[in-house]
Amino acid sequence: MLKRLHLHNFTVFADADFEFGPGLNVIVGANGTGKSHVLKAGYALQYYLSEQFREQYDVINGHTMSSGRIYTFSLETKLTALFQPYPYQVNELIRRPHLVPTAAVKATFSYTDGEVITDLMIMPEPDGMLYSSDKAPSTFNLSLRVIPPVFVPAKEVLTLGWLAPMYALRTVPIDQTYPDLLRLLGALPLNAPDPKIFETLDRLLRTIGGKVEEEGGRFYLSTPDQPRMEMNMVAEGMRKFATLYKLLANGTLTPETTLFWDEPEANLNPALLKEMAAILAELARAGFQIILATHSLFLMKELHILSQKQPLPIKYFGLYADEKVGTQVETQDDFMQLQHIAALDAELAQTFDFEDALDQDYAGDS
Repeated sequence: MLKRLHLHNFTVFADADFEFGPGLNVIVGANGTGKSHVLKAGYALQYYLSEQFREQYDVINGHTMSSGRIYTFSLETKLTALFQPYPYQVNELIRRPHLVPTAAVKATFSYTDGEVITDLMIMPEPDGMLYSSDKAPSTFNLSLRVIPPVFVPAKEVLTLGWLAPMYALRTVPIDQTYPDLLRLLGALPLNAPDPKIFETLDRLLRTIGGKVEEEGGRFYLSTPDQPRMEMNMVAEGMRKFATLYKLLANGTLTPETTLFWDEPEANLNPALLKEMAAILAELARAGFQIILATHSLFLMKELHILSQKQPLPIKYFGLYADEKVGTQVETQDDFMQLQHIAALDAELAQTFDFEDALDQDYAGDS
């Protein structure tokens, strides 16, 4: 679980702290305030940590053994692959203008057997030299079971099966969250999924109308009474539910996995967005950590309604721009207490404008 993330002079952040909870963590803010950057930074560090443990240690018959392999995973490469800066150098992630000496990212991860703190520093030199304190992570504990995170980007991936092999061979201008997710989606389903998610899987099956299957890098929707349908023929909004179903069914997404999700509301109508909110709430109550970025006031309202009906572990992070000190963050357990919600301000303004327009219509009729 990602417990804390500190961003210093990183992209749009001069100095920002995020204390994440074990359930739903909702990041809101206007365009350009760095919502996706928070997700990618947390994902990169946790991915790095999981790869480092995997590279250096193998678990054989329940015993952790040194693999003797040389550590090869590069955090610098992962950051540039996720953020896609131009030129392709990690020092481009230092907050602009380049008047600050360094950028730093620090994260604390909590697991059953202990905590790990990992941090990095990015220098402004042309080669973007990156230093990490975690050549051996602090409080390095061989018994730790570090689970790789999952990142679901804003655009769907089930029609992009060609991308994963292409990414390894070609320079593709698509950030690495997409091929990362495709590799996870290709895993075969479990014989016996976690009992905690039986009801959620059934709910997802009813929503999408069938099971999600993969064959030769292509994904299909398989329904009981009809020939299976290739995913490019399925409504794009439904593919979001299909992606979540596949991750749960194949055991990639578990209560031990941190799920980062960028704009889950994209391409969902209000009815489906209510369903998505209900499913996210079910997973949060089942112990899943979910960190999502959203523009949708509708989604926040629905989560608030669900939390009133039944207690829901949820935290809100409001991002707002300050020209002098970069993006700032405020944290609340109730989104109605946030002082800076661009979506709320815009919706309230539209409501008042709409009421004025109706008053003018009625005045004209009279």
